[in-house]
Amino acid sequence: MNSNYLFPTSCKRVGWVLFIPFAILGLIVLFSNVVLPELNCKVIALFNGPEWITEKGTGPSPIFQIITNDLVDEIIILGLIISLGLIVFSKEKDEDEFVEHLRAKSLIWSLKANAILLLIATMFLYGFTFFAFIWVYMFSIFVLYIVKFEFELYRFRHSDNEK
Repeated sequence: MNSNYLFPTSCKRVGWVLFIPFAILGLIVLFSNVVLPELNCKVIALFNGPEWITEKGTGPSPIFQIITNDLVDEIIILGLIISLGLIVFSKEKDEDEFVEHLRAKSLIWSLKANAILLLIATMFLYGFTFFAFIWVYMFSIFVLYIVKFEFELYRFRHSDNEK
């Protein structure tokens, strides 16, 4: 079987080690009043600002600006994406055709569940609650996939099919 898109098995452990602190930091930033130290840096912004028109009202906002921004949010998001990616795309010790089938089945399930979550949230969540949901939603496809895949793998390994 050719699964060259998967990382080595050891990357899964690295992913979990990275995921735990970044998830805790992300939840702190999102749901608590704790203020983390700022990490202000000059960065290149593709587009800066909620308005499509400049303050002078003369045309579209400039693109590719150099701005000063607190990078804590971006570091947390990058840490979560990298750690969840390492978990999701790491080989199992016993990677075979059935595990590949479970991967595909879990991916389809997580896509469907993710779409249903977005539909429900769009209909029933508003304001900051919707914003908080969208922040978590960015990572939900990874998390749903991990939960479904690991659950199905656990069920298979502890059933009579493996003997």
